[in-house]
Amino acid sequence: MTLANKAVAVKKGTLFNRAGRFIKEVGFELKKVHWPTRRQLLIYTSVVLVAVAIMGVLTWIVDSILMWLMHFILG
Repeated sequence: MTLANKAVAVKKGTLFNRAGRFIKEVGFELKKVHWPTRRQLLIYTSVVLVAVAIMGVLTWIVDSILMWLMHFILG
């Protein structure tokens, strides 16, 4: 059986067979994932929250400056 014939044979099958095979393959791929430890997860989450807070403050500062300039220019 050639590779093309195998591909066609794999595509055939009932919807439930293909869905079951998909779920099984997803499970195999999830076993390969390097999951972070609890400590790493807390550190990564803290880094993201600090970065979001810094960007929020910077956005607020720039917005305040632009608002002040608009009031100054328009009267």
